[in-house]
Amino acid sequence: MRSTALAILAAAALPAAAAAQPIGGDAAEEMLFSADAARVAINPRAGLSPEEDQTLRLLVESNGFTYYGAIAFAPGDGIMSESLQGAFNYHDVETASRTALLACEAMRSPDAGACILALQLFPSGYAPRAFQLSQDATRAFAKMRAAGEETAFAISATTGAFGVGTGQAADLKALSACQDTVGADDCAVVVSD
Repeated sequence: MRSTALAILAAAALPAAAAAQPIGGDAAEEMLFSADAARVAINPRAGLSPEEDQTLRLLVESNGFTYYGAIAFAPGDGIMSESLQGAFNYHDVETASRTALLACEAMRSPDAGACILALQLFPSGYAPRAFQLSQDATRAFAKMRAAGEETAFAISATTGAFGVGTGQAADLKALSACQDTVGADDCAVVVSD
């Protein structure tokens, strides 16, 4: 079952900013998952011992890591090393996984071998959808919808950043809020009402 979940995640996750035009709030709301909890999918190819599996699960739970997320490590270094790197609160699991792997590669020992994914985080009930937001962005989106006025939501597909805009010029406010995040130079409005 774990390998099935990983296969679904790796093969079918769609970038959150794939839409060229912003979608309406009702359509976005229908596609989003609950922000209540993240599920952990351990990569069976990582070859983790039961103790390592438990250690990683406790790490995720005790730090409140959010979906979409991933943890990577270099097998030659082991999970209790500097090569253990994570990326959390992205808008899709593919970006989180790539980011974790790149961070791991930068920290691994030269002879430790290539980094691999140890686990991925995704929402409960995950299935591929055309529109996805990180767990924190999903919470912010719900608050935005409750505002009941002109609203817009912008995201950075590469960093996980997001911004909310309400009232007059909501689109510009959302873009500005997203762009205020360091490194978020690809912000785009994805929801506009």
